[in-house]
Amino acid sequence: MSTATEEQKAPAAVAAARAAAVLEPGQDKPVRLVGARLWAAVVALVLVVGAGTGWVAFGRLPSTVDLPAVLAHGTAPQTVRAERAGALLAYRVEPGRAVTRGEPVAVLRTPEGEEVPVPAPESGTVTALLASPGEQLAPGAGLVAVDESAAPATVRLYATSLADAGKLRPGRTVLVPVPGVGTVRAQVTAVSPLPVRASTLVGSFPTALPGLPQGEAPVWQAYAELPQLDGKVTGPVPLTATLDLGARHPYQAVFGTEAGR
Repeated sequence: MSTATEEQKAPAAVAAARAAAVLEPGQDKPVRLVGARLWAAVVALVLVVGAGTGWVAFGRLPSTVDLPAVLAHGTAPQTVRAERAGALLAYRVEPGRAVTRGEPVAVLRTPEGEEVPVPAPESGTVTALLASPGEQLAPGAGLVAVDESAAPATVRLYATSLADAGKLRPGRTVLVPVPGVGTVRAQVTAVSPLPVRASTLVGSFPTALPGLPQGEAPVWQAYAELPQLDGKVTGPVPLTATLDLGARHPYQAVFGTEAGR
């Protein structure tokens, strides 16, 4: 009796197992391990990394350096010198004063007691007095520094470090903030190959030049002509000029390599 019952149950169990093996619609597909949002985040990350890499490799950054400068005439002021030996009796001018050619700027007293006026060789603006009243002067001694107004208008650039000096090259653009005119673009026309002592620049400026060292510190000089300003510059004007080094890639900025145009 029991044997027959077991034989009847066997086919029913097999049928039930087969029914359980049938999957619901859609359950026969592979299980997705990555959700749609995660895929979107991965794609966004790839785009950001790609854009950043492209900017680092192909992007451009402006590169400039600010330098102490003087808006004046020519490459240096003209020095009015004593033609004869004698004592400096008195000055007739002071720094910042405009003078005309032939105008007396100082008076010397010769060893014979003669008072001799010293004329300005050219018209311009007095930038400095180079001696003291009562001082005994030899022939050729400097008396007055004059910014000659007939010389071409220039900006004199001063580099105070060897790194900045290496950036001063003829042809490079310099941005000059000219009082009453605005920013003027000029090109460096000459660069002094060797530095000078800061103390030798006495007489170049009517007032102290911010950022310029003193004493024996080395200073490198360069010049840029400003022909469009002829007649608009009345005397030496200390300022800060910007040397345009062109543009460089971001990776060059990180590694400190040279800028290029």
